[in-house]
Amino acid sequence: MEHPTANPELLCRGISFGTPDDQPVLVLRDTQENSHNLMLSSGSPMGFKVLPGRWCLGHQLVHDRTHRTHVPCPSQNQISHGTQCDGCAAADQTRAMHDFHRSGRAGVGLRDYLMQEHWLYIASFANGATKVGTAANPSKWRRLAEQGAICASYVGWAADGAQIRILEDTVTRELGFTQQVRAQAKVRGLLESHTSATDLAALTEAKAASARKLIAGLPGLGESTFKSITENWQPPLLATELIAGWNTNALQSYPADLSAGEHGYVVASVLGQTLGVKLGSATEVFVLDATKLKGRKLQLGNYSTDSPAIQASLF
Repeated sequence: MEHPTANPELLCRGISFGTPDDQPVLVLRDTQENSHNLMLSSGSPMGFKVLPGRWCLGHQLVHDRTHRTHVPCPSQNQISHGTQCDGCAAADQTRAMHDFHRSGRAGVGLRDYLMQEHWLYIASFANGATKVGTAANPSKWRRLAEQGAICASYVGWAADGAQIRILEDTVTRELGFTQQVRAQAKVRGLLESHTSATDLAALTEAKAASARKLIAGLPGLGESTFKSITENWQPPLLATELIAGWNTNALQSYPADLSAGEHGYVVASVLGQTLGVKLGSATEVFVLDATKLKGRKLQLGNYSTDSPAIQASLF
């Protein structure tokens, strides 16, 4: 792996997905906002040093349904929690989308973004939790990929973003489905699985069927407003090894603290914001929670993480 000779400090913004045919990337930017993204593919090495502190990731301006501008934090603020300082959180134009169906308030660009077709989905994660969520048409597949779903199904379509959020709230209210699963719970689920791929798929489909039935009985159903749909979502091919390891309880916890120090491994699998990595000559797959790198500044280099001794199963 080649590294910039100047070895700049690179702010990590997490793992980003494109289309099902694209490789995900670890998004890295230097202080001039130049891209140093690392392609995440099976067998690719990655080494870095984590510098002290956590930093604001800036905010977004929404120009229309297909164009956004990411604005780096003007004050380069350090933060203790979340991903934004108070100033960037207030300036972020995407925040209004979550309440638009109730308030009706949105800027011109965000309003254009919301006035396109949206999808309602039911998704399940490694910890056995199931949620209802929404995605605009351009991010229909990508949103579920970035969230790290194990299995998911689309249950509704709406002509615009306000209508889809009304459907989302209706499913939450009538069926009791949550709208959020914490990232840490997803990672723990990979390591402490209490379900199987077969059982989780059956659970997802049962909940999806109940959501479809509810949507199909709502007033206002129609081709120009919203409708119930049946369509399965497929996880990224690169997630296969992590999902297989989760299903057989074969995954190991990454042995080092990602908030500091030097780290190096070979990427084996990617599931949402989680990496499955190989360490040294060990054959095991270790689960690395890449959300812990968001807001950190990294320096790339030829580093390595030692593999711990793994006790063989007695059964």
